[in-house]
Amino acid sequence: MKTSARFHGRWTPFALGLPQLALIALFFYWPTLKGLWWSFHLVCPFGHCSSFVGFDNYLRELKDANFYASLFSTAVFSLFGVGASVIVALVLAWMVELHQRSGRLFRYLLIWPYAVAGSVLGVILRVASSPSIGLMGYLNSVWPGFWQPHLNGTQAMTMVVFAFAWTQIPFDFIVLVAALRSIPADYMAAAAIDGAGPLRRFIDIQIPMIRPQLFFVATMNLIDSITNSFAIVDTMTQGGPGGATNILAYKIYRDGFIGLDLSGSSALSILLMLLVLAASAVQFVVFERQAKREA
Repeated sequence: MKTSARFHGRWTPFALGLPQLALIALFFYWPTLKGLWWSFHLVCPFGHCSSFVGFDNYLRELKDANFYASLFSTAVFSLFGVGASVIVALVLAWMVELHQRSGRLFRYLLIWPYAVAGSVLGVILRVASSPSIGLMGYLNSVWPGFWQPHLNGTQAMTMVVFAFAWTQIPFDFIVLVAALRSIPADYMAAAAIDGAGPLRRFIDIQIPMIRPQLFFVATMNLIDSITNSFAIVDTMTQGGPGGATNILAYKIYRDGFIGLDLSGSSALSILLMLLVLAASAVQFVVFERQAKREA
């Protein structure tokens, strides 16, 4: 049996990987380098001229009150969105494991929402939560004027948090179901013999044993909430009302494509990239310590 593949030519592996490398260079490395260049220059609105200004763009953004307001909105969005998605996915995974016979069916049903794009989900939930024609409009018939997400920032943030959690629950559910199924059955049987009920076994045995997986999905959701939440905000609230949902990813779009501040938006994108790298570094450090502890 062959243990490794061998190519007849030296350049064959590079030729096979060239299309993927070209796509990565074109859509990741080139925009990153261009954004880094623009962040150190004062760029004309349409990018046809520029002058070097050093760190002035970063200092301008760090002194802007709108930046900190957007950072606060991002923190609220990430905290509640990640918390809701992880908690709901954990409870669903636990319930599926409790009911083994029907668990296979529910595993398939709960994975399906992962195939829905964020922009499509945003449009659907925007219509569903409309105070006039949506399902949430029923609240206004019971309590007139109660549900007004286009005027109430808290309600608008609740909508986008719900939409984001909806997109993340299937992925978290898959990971957590696999983590729960990896727990040795002997541990659960011994706890059951000692008189521990399903809830007590879940709290005292299952959750502590899947803490690495919980941290993994929480970190992945955090990174996703920072980088891939633009479509949801754009289709549901456009950053409003009053900037209540103007998270960093959407602020970069508004400053760069609407305000034509290419320099400021590039500086913000670099700051956002550093934030993502910091979250990823924390994840790697934690997993490395966990691996050394288990070794």
